[in-house]
Amino acid sequence: MSLWLVRILVNPRCHRVWSRGTLDGGALHRDIMRLAPDALGDQARKAANVLFRAEHTQRGLKILAQLSCAPRVDNLAPDFAHGTPECRNIESLVSSMHSGTRVRYRIDANPTKRLGNSAGDKKGRLAVLHGADAAEWWHRRAAESGLELLSTTASAMPDILGSRNRDRRGRCRATSHGVTRFEGVAVVADPEKVRSAVVEGVGRARTYGCGLLSIVPVPTSGG
Repeated sequence: MSLWLVRILVNPRCHRVWSRGTLDGGALHRDIMRLAPDALGDQARKAANVLFRAEHTQRGLKILAQLSCAPRVDNLAPDFAHGTPECRNIESLVSSMHSGTRVRYRIDANPTKRLGNSAGDKKGRLAVLHGADAAEWWHRRAAESGLELLSTTASAMPDILGSRNRDRRGRCRATSHGVTRFEGVAVVADPEKVRSAVVEGVGRARTYGCGLLSIVPVPTSGG
């Protein structure tokens, strides 16, 4: 399996990626899925392991998109990208990780928990975690993903919109997903688990811009 990373600077005139000032994860998903092959079935995102993360830069909105097949950059909508997207095969980078490798990581995650009996009428619903609860969620997920965290910085990010559903009055409303960015330094404890987490993503709302775990080796200091 190959693994590709695509860097896309979004055309500032592409207004559909925003909805009343909030990033529209559903619109971004539809545009980014054009990178993947056709005829992948009902679970096309999962089949191609498509993940993405939105980052705000001085040059504008940048999208990091990752997928496990050669990206069809020429298939992107003409108004979506500003300039030519940058493509890179990162399979060798991910495969080179071994136990003890020190890495820098970044992930925009949607930390949540399922409410229990004490929540009353809200039992079974998902609650977005913040602060210390979100940090605890990430430490647990990082360990499950084969990483031993050495440092973590958590930053609350703007919510991202997801799927649209109609309420009881027939009004169309978009689901909002809370986002926390975790970044820092970690040690690879289990290379296979790390690779699975990088390829498949971590947590919920992967369709809408969460879950892409980016890692790069920390250069060793010379003697």
